[in-house]
Amino acid sequence: MIILILGLGILIPALYADVAVEGVSTYSYQYHIVNVDDFPDYLFLTSSAIWGWEYPHIIENGTFGGGYKLDAFILHAILAPDIDVNKITGGDTEESSSNAATENDTQTYLSSLPFLTANITLPVGAFYEDKLGIDNVTVNLSITTLNATAFEVKKESALFGLKNGSVLQVGIAGDEDPIPPVVP
Repeated sequence: MIILILGLGILIPALYADVAVEGVSTYSYQYHIVNVDDFPDYLFLTSSAIWGWEYPHIIENGTFGGGYKLDAFILHAILAPDIDVNKITGGDTEESSSNAATENDTQTYLSSLPFLTANITLPVGAFYEDKLGIDNVTVNLSITTLNATAFEVKKESALFGLKNGSVLQVGIAGDEDPIPPVVP
């Protein structure tokens, strides 16, 4: 009985670790808001589904991505005059990570603003089989509604960059995650 308990004590921590699956790789999505230029009065940011405003990111040129593979992006919009970007420190920088007071000030500041939050949560990435030959994935988003009370975004399509240099575009239905194309 004691040996069984000790054996379980050794195995249980391994159950919580990231386990690599042979033949499957993690791909971080890059997101691109295709019509971001149609909303010049707004500033767009992301927060983390896990850490909230601890790692804010200002979206430039409609493009964002990266992050922890099990996290997700929460997309926010705010009228540009309603935010002071100088009060935002990137939570992922060494300087701000060493200064908890600054991080807390940033989180408190962002939490107090009149953000609109998009109707969808965006996963950081996905796992695909290596045999598909995928090199990268870009998900195209489109803002369908943005006004004083609503912020709606839809996934339009995904671009799968393949290791052979070609790019395949696939449509996305609803809020589904991108499904890779079948490559002959």
